[in-house]
Amino acid sequence: MSVILLAGRKKAIGKKRKVVKKVGVGCEGKEPTMTASWRLTTSGKKACISFSRDNMNVYVDGEPIECVAYITDNGYDLDLIFNLGTKKGHIYSDVEGTEMTNYLFFDEQLVAQDKQTNLKSGHRPDEF
Repeated sequence: MSVILLAGRKKAIGKKRKVVKKVGVGCEGKEPTMTASWRLTTSGKKACISFSRDNMNVYVDGEPIECVAYITDNGYDLDLIFNLGTKKGHIYSDVEGTEMTNYLFFDEQLVAQDKQTNLKSGHRPDEF
């Protein structure tokens, strides 16, 4: 399933607004709210990977790293592309209605997922 999901995302990324996020940009003066965090082992090292939809930054062990953000669907879908050592990371965050699902991929393999419900958003991707 992860290959199918990622293949569809690659096609959609080409139609998105691209934002290059320099390290730490958008979080000056205030503590960011983390949308999702995952603890995992990659390349033999333990790491905590987090991201914030508020400032579109990716964090490794609490430190912001450089990433590229792609935004679509009026800001409700977010793709964050980054590198961690030799691995290519990809976080995809999808909001539909009152649910948000966040996916973490490394080298095009789904390694973690986080689902949040009861959001205040009434967003429906099919409605304009």
